[in-house]
Amino acid sequence: MPLIHKLTAQHDVVTADFTYIRWLGDRKGIEERTKHWDRIIIDREDEMETWIPVIRRLLGRGIRVLGYFNNHYAGFAPGSIELFYEVWSRLGPEAREMPHA
Repeated sequence: MPLIHKLTAQHDVVTADFTYIRWLGDRKGIEERTKHWDRIIIDREDEMETWIPVIRRLLGRGIRVLGYFNNHYAGFAPGSIELFYEVWSRLGPEAREMPHA
């Protein structure tokens, strides 16, 4: 699948007054690395830096955004949520621009 910032640059991905994002990950790959869902296994910070500007643009359009993290995304869903908030805060409101990736 194309990276989200490339996909949204080419298409309007919104088909309703809300959208939801599911960060799922590689179930088989992460289960080969751990059987305990108590810490981050895969660093997803770069991906969060790509997602946040897209999400902020959606919110700027008045679209409700719901997000769901699976343990398989990075190894620990609560840790992924914490990372999301850290990157969200660090990037600040100016993170509506396309990332340089």
